[in-house]
Amino acid sequence: MAKELDNFDDEEMDEANGAMLDALNAEENFVPQVRDYSDRRILIWEEDDVRREACLEVLSDLLVGAYFKAVRTEEEALQQLEEDDWDTFVVDFYTEGVSVSDFIKRVNNYPGSILVAINMGPLTLPEEREPAKAENLRRLFDIERASSQIHA
Repeated sequence: MAKELDNFDDEEMDEANGAMLDALNAEENFVPQVRDYSDRRILIWEEDDVRREACLEVLSDLLVGAYFKAVRTEEEALQQLEEDDWDTFVVDFYTEGVSVSDFIKRVNNYPGSILVAINMGPLTLPEEREPAKAENLRRLFDIERASSQIHA
């Protein structure tokens, strides 16, 4: 059972205050790890204009330095496959027809790339800036981890 405040002696209060101050200082001194994504080329295919822009905003904020191209149609996505080199493809498998599209078939055979399928519906920048959620989303774009899982 917890002690009432009046029942703590001075030494116990000093210890409790010290622990609390240490915890607060650790939080204030927390510096998120900055990663450089300047060598990354990410193609986003999303038909819905609002979701596409939200995805682009969230990912460009999260993957600093990466080059992004966001397209609306499968035809545009296929054209980008022909015209440029990409290491990451982002789609929303909740969009009807995406999972069985020619684009996905081609991407699955695209050398050295990863396919990230996310639900773009609930993406919002303030929500994705929450550290734990941001880290989970960022990990989806970790090429080294994806390569080691594929080749393990």
